[in-house]
This record gives sequence, structure tokens and C-alpha cells, in this order.
Amino acid sequence: MNTNRRSFLKRNVLLSSSILLAGPVDALAKASRTIYTKSVNQKQVNIMYSNDINGAVNSTSQGFGGLKSLQTTINNELVSTLLLDAGGFLNFNRNNHTETIQWMNKVGYHAVNLSAADLKQGIDAFAGLLPDVAFDLLSCNYQFEHPKLQKAVKSYQVITYGKYRVGVTGVGETVKMAGLKVSDPVIALNKMAKYLKEDEACDLVVCLSHLGFDSKAKFNNRQLAEYTSSVDLIIGGNVLTGKNQLYALRNKEKNEVLLGTSHTGLQSVAQLTFGFNEHKINHQLDIKKHVPGVTNRAEMNEILFDQTKILKSV
Repeated sequence: MNTNRRSFLKRNVLLSSSILLAGPVDALAKASRTIYTKSVNQKQVNIMYSNDINGAVNSTSQGFGGLKSLQTTINNELVSTLLLDAGGFLNFNRNNHTETIQWMNKVGYHAVNLSAADLKQGIDAFAGLLPDVAFDLLSCNYQFEHPKLQKAVKSYQVITYGKYRVGVTGVGETVKMAGLKVSDPVIALNKMAKYLKEDEACDLVVCLSHLGFDSKAKFNNRQLAEYTSSVDLIIGGNVLTGKNQLYALRNKEKNEVLLGTSHTGLQSVAQLTFGFNEHKINHQLDIKKHVPGVTNRAEMNEILFDQTKILKSV
């Protein structure tokens, strides 16, 4: 992200985030930080999302994907967008954790779900990376004993985008790890989403999920969408290669909930534009898919259509 864009972003959209302790939700908002970004269209909210970055800093052998290419894609966009990731951003085979985090900072991620996949080297090792992290780490179903992670990992983030409020939270997969208590993601998300809608008066509620798509698993991204309420968008990660897909599902109250996912390694990302009427009711949705590193729309569509090109580049 160039210096002019970063300084422009800092002037225009307010993000605040708070730590959720083990107690009641309404007992929070003690710890927060503020970031400013840009809002262009006062009737829209733009969200760009990714999942399973897997330490992809550089583009693949095919010439696309990776954080460096994503930075160019975002700089070329004419509208500001919130940038979110569903988790799985580190790759322990590459061992480039600091470089990955620094590039995520440069690109301008606002919030990232902290998943078990990012804690494979242990909680103490991840705590050592925290000084480099400039984006918010979110999870409403992970509770840490480590004091640094207790402070760094927030349960939610409320983003004021123009005149709209966007609540963002995250859930991670079940894992047995010393110093980490994992709660039921469905229960945790329902509690948090209700709080964000009713107490924080959020116009949109987004969940960053790393539960995967295994239909045999106790919890997965699709089940999360179907068993929860008050959530407008779930960004689903924990995939092997993935695909750029947006599903329209029904939650437990039979209301529509969106479930979006993208290819791993930033070989594709998606940008959603939520349109609101004068009563702040969401009445329009547009989706734009990107292949970072590819600017020609026809070539981009060909890559997205032909899955083998992405599979070969993994």
C-alpha cells in the first residue's frame, strides 16, 4: 500500500475493537484501539476477503496470487474496501511468518481470524510474533491463558464505515493445545452476533470462520451458517485449495446468510458490495472476483473458470 493511500485511509473510517473476557458480553469494551480508513459511497459497504493465505507472499509459478500481487490489486481499486481474512495465514513449511505478517500489514488487513492452523508452533512461539502484527486478531471461541494473547486477540471489532456499523468476529476449529480453551463455535457466535446486532446496533455482522467444509466434521462453515442467527456474512476458510464461491444459505431462523470462500494462497479473492436504502436496509449485493497479479478481466475469468490452472500453481 503506498504512503498516500495509507494516510488517506487513516483519515476516514473508524474501527474500534474490544476484548471479550469469559464473563457476560455486556461487560466489555474496556480495551480498544482506533484505526481510520476511507468510505466513498455513503450507501454502500465494500468488503474484500481471503482465507488460507498460507504464507504466500510472492506470486505462484503461473504469475498470480500472493500478498505482493494483492497489494497491487487493492491499489488499483477505485473504492475503499474493508479487508478481512478467515485465518490460516501462516505456513510452517515456509517458515516466513514475520515476512507474511509484515506484508499483511502493508496490504492493509483490518481484521484476521486467529485459527489453530496459525498456532502450530505453539502459543509461546506465536506470542513472539505479536510485535509485528498491525491488524486485529479476532476470535470469540478461543480463550487464552497467555497474557499477551489475552490482550492481543479480541472477540470482535466494530467498524464504522461511513454511516454504517459493521461488526466482525471470528471462530476457530477445535484443537487440544496447552493454554487454549476452545468453546462451541455455534454457541459463541450466536451470543456474539446477537450482541453486535442488538447492543452495538451493527448494520452488518460478519464472521471469519476456519471450520472447514468437511461434511463429516462436528462443526463446519456450512453448519455454522445454518445453525446461527443475526449473521449476514460468513467468510469460510480451512480448505486445501478452495474455490471462489459465494453461497446463499438459510440460518436457523430461515433468514438468508451468505457464505463466501476463496482459493488458498491469495490465488483469488472476492469483493462484496452491500447496498443500503435510505432506511439502512440492505437491499442489493454485488460480487467482484479478483485474481491478484492479473489485470485483464478476460484472463481473470478464464483462470477462475479453469480450476486446473489454479491447481497447477499450488
